[in-house]
Amino acid sequence: MPIAVLENAMQHRGVDIDTMELAARAAELDGKPPQEILAYALEHYAPHVAISTAFGVEGCALVDMATRIDPKVQVFTVDTGYLFRETQQLKARLVDKYDLNLTVFEPRLSVPEQERAHGLRLYQTDSDRCCQMRKVEPTARALEGLDAWIAGLRRDQSKSRAGISPLDVMLRPDGSKLVKVHPLYAWTRKDVWRYVMDNDVPYNELLDQGYTSVGCWPCTRAVGEGEGERAGRWNGAKAECGIHTFMNRAAG
Repeated sequence: MPIAVLENAMQHRGVDIDTMELAARAAELDGKPPQEILAYALEHYAPHVAISTAFGVEGCALVDMATRIDPKVQVFTVDTGYLFRETQQLKARLVDKYDLNLTVFEPRLSVPEQERAHGLRLYQTDSDRCCQMRKVEPTARALEGLDAWIAGLRRDQSKSRAGISPLDVMLRPDGSKLVKVHPLYAWTRKDVWRYVMDNDVPYNELLDQGYTSVGCWPCTRAVGEGEGERAGRWNGAKAECGIHTFMNRAAG
């Protein structure tokens, strides 16, 4: 299956989401296996539900789990223009292995256009602005047609992710609601790797070379002994690119 590059494949339906009801469903799913949380999301929000992945090990595990439930589950990713060669190769392997229903979103400006407009190495001079243009804005476009967004976050990855639950109701910048689904919220890194190894799931070969989290090549490095899992991103200067923080959790 060819990888499509689309600007905006769907239009948002704007369904009403009852925050209290979702909190009750999240409580019911608390402690359930990731596959059960995935099955709930794919059943209740199809066809306006998709998995996002940057092809980290968690995203690869989710793709394997989800395609066992729905082989045509929607998956989207953002090609920032700064992806490692190994990441591009992994993307092709996943598409081939799972006949993946993948949509690739791109920034509005190519890397050369961004450099002409904002200067060279914006990722060094203003990494937040670079992430906003190359990651957050394309992700916001990808979410426009969705009622539920499945992501591979874990509570133990960072302080900013420690409060996630199986289902969270998020507020988009325009005030509309979106259900964010975290099937792996309670898993550890060891749990993810156990699943990947047990199920022969493809993963980024950089993870065998000292990398623990892989993003854009200018802002990612291998980590040293004793460093945190995400210490190799932005050289520890920040913990998030903004994809998972540009929306706030709705009040209960």
